[in-house]
Amino acid sequence: MGDAIGLAEKMLGLDGFRVLEVLEAKAELVVHVETTVLEVLCAGCGIAAEAQDRVSVEVRDLPCFHRATRLIWRKRRWRCRVTHCAVRTWTEGSDHLPERQLLTSRAGAEACRQVGRLGRSVASVAEELGVCWATAMSAVEHHGRPLVEDPKRVGRVRSLGIDETSWLRAKPDHPTLYATGLVDLERRRMIDMVRGNAASDVRRWCKGRDERWLGGVKVVAMDLTESYRSGLNPHLAHARRVADPFHVVRVANRAVDQVRRRVQNETLGHRGRKHDPLYRIRKLLVSGAERLDERGHDRLLLGLRVGDPHDELLGVWLAKESVRDVYLTDDPAEAAVLLDKAIIGCLEDEVSEIRALGNTLRRWRTEILAHHRTGASNGPTEGLNLLVKKVKRCGHGFTSFDNYRLRVLLHTGGVTWPARAKPPRIRMRSPHSNA
Repeated sequence: MGDAIGLAEKMLGLDGFRVLEVLEAKAELVVHVETTVLEVLCAGCGIAAEAQDRVSVEVRDLPCFHRATRLIWRKRRWRCRVTHCAVRTWTEGSDHLPERQLLTSRAGAEACRQVGRLGRSVASVAEELGVCWATAMSAVEHHGRPLVEDPKRVGRVRSLGIDETSWLRAKPDHPTLYATGLVDLERRRMIDMVRGNAASDVRRWCKGRDERWLGGVKVVAMDLTESYRSGLNPHLAHARRVADPFHVVRVANRAVDQVRRRVQNETLGHRGRKHDPLYRIRKLLVSGAERLDERGHDRLLLGLRVGDPHDELLGVWLAKESVRDVYLTDDPAEAAVLLDKAIIGCLEDEVSEIRALGNTLRRWRTEILAHHRTGASNGPTEGLNLLVKKVKRCGHGFTSFDNYRLRVLLHTGGVTWPARAKPPRIRMRSPHSNA
């Protein structure tokens, strides 16, 4: 019996506790434990206390052999021997089993790791531990908040990326709600997430940062959103602003789509259908010209010849290619010449969509050319947005922005997780051969 109890204590792995009994209940293991402390001094007078009685406290621990585990702690209540001592009675405590918590410390930390680092849903982790959603989320909050708020997590940032993502879809009582993500482009980690995507939201976040930290930010990459550009003033007015190349080209591609849809309706009187000439080349129109093979070029020219009688779509396609040509060179001077030619050509065109593209390029000229001098882009931000959407899908939607922000930063914020010992790997033996 002693050997079996010793084995159970080894498997339990809680310092300062001994196993009294292990029972197998329905779909769970029940482990009765008590502390190994035999003598306790009174905090008031320093006299050795005596055990008065015990109270049973039930908590959830890590699952054992694919079964939920219930720990029943026979907790001692101590009493001071001195009659007039102000302390009188107290119950023992342990860091492994915190007071007023339904999970052990290690179970709560593991729940936080599963939800934050591995991106699991709170509901699945709660079901595995044998607790409710609120208990598991409370553990994520308790163990994850210090990791997210650790000042060493962010550190110095030289290149900052800004982009928006939706965190709550539209409902009858409110429109789609957005959140602004701020990314360290060099370390590729999410610094923070702010509710809203207006200029005032960015200013409010910048106002809460240290001035020396803001002074260290030299480059800010963003999409072509005026609210973000104006929101950087006055706190990050010194930083060089860079228009993300992907979003610049996307503006040109959007102009191509707008003209294609308009010409489609004007010539055929309906939206694009499967066998319509312009609809059949819709993907070729937004592809780079250098990426098309001979067959692709022939299909593109045939579709334009048949479906674009006034060469409006051809004109916007050439404008789109002139915008892409800006990024085919690494020389800032040559890029400036190419961009100016594209702007002049767009502004002098008769098609309204092409002129609108030229106005956008003119307003963002400085930010577009800043990419060739800094090499910065919002690529890391877009990559992290995929992880943000993964957290959103895993959570099946969020209604609390605080929970959403915590989950996102735990998964993408580069937090320093507590070190875990890696067990040695078990390798299969080589197959035996009689040959």
